[in-house]
Amino acid sequence: MLVADIGGTNSRIGILKDREFLNIKVYPSKEHQNVYSIIERYFSEVFLENLPEKVYLAVAGPVFEDKAKLTNLGWEVSVKELKKKFNFKEVFLVNDLYGLALGSSFLSNKDLKTLKKGKTKKKFPRVFLAPGTGLGISVLIDEGIVLPSENGHTPFCPLKKEEYAFLEYLGTLNEEKCWEKALSGKAVSLWYQFYFNQTLSPEEIFNLAKKGEEKALKTVETMVELLGRKASELALTFLPEGGIYLTGGLVSGLKEFLTKKNFLDKFLTGYFNNPKMDFLLERFPIKLIAHPYPVLLGALAILHNR
Repeated sequence: MLVADIGGTNSRIGILKDREFLNIKVYPSKEHQNVYSIIERYFSEVFLENLPEKVYLAVAGPVFEDKAKLTNLGWEVSVKELKKKFNFKEVFLVNDLYGLALGSSFLSNKDLKTLKKGKTKKKFPRVFLAPGTGLGISVLIDEGIVLPSENGHTPFCPLKKEEYAFLEYLGTLNEEKCWEKALSGKAVSLWYQFYFNQTLSPEEIFNLAKKGEEKALKTVETMVELLGRKASELALTFLPEGGIYLTGGLVSGLKEFLTKKNFLDKFLTGYFNNPKMDFLLERFPIKLIAHPYPVLLGALAILHNR
């Protein structure tokens, strides 16, 4: 089976054979015109004795009626076109966070790092929070039952003066005043720009923060606290006794900081921002996903469930 995770920044594509992922390649998504050209490039670069007849395609956007639109790329893709172009016999077209949730049962203990222990031993529901190019969120209600969402596009609710000012700043840039613009890879740059009137990439900001540069550290602190706050919002919405799972490009960038007490405390400050509900928020474990290709695990789940 051909497996692909098509994100707003990077696309990961490879082959699933005997429960192993082989020949994984990572391509910058914006170097391509559409999903089809990424698949064509992969087939041109990787020698395969037989072209796969099945494809699992997880995309960063909503999927309805065998069609998907990738929110931050504007691309469209359809099951019908995939079959026509590549002679696939079976196409599993899913939202990337749907695939992530579906495949989470295949995560082992070594694939997970606990940020906060919980007080429940239940397996479900589980919430998945994946800020990357966008802000992906899904819920695993029970084994094989996933609720995808576009919750990242809900309005961002400011709680501090500087957050109100940040919303106004987004307005001056004609940016959507939503959670995705406050908590994502792009949001790292937007907050830095808002604070210091300088434009840097998220990678540059993280590198400066690792060197102890104060402006970058302030931006990272903001992201960490907002990550905790969004996790709290989802915890109170879905009561995820199976845990809250964090992944995505932004989480990868923050991972090193979350191992340090002051940043972890900032994250937990964001999470426990409603003292009245502490007794409930304490119940839910929070885990960071360390697996390199967690979205692709959805393909394993699909085959297993069949």
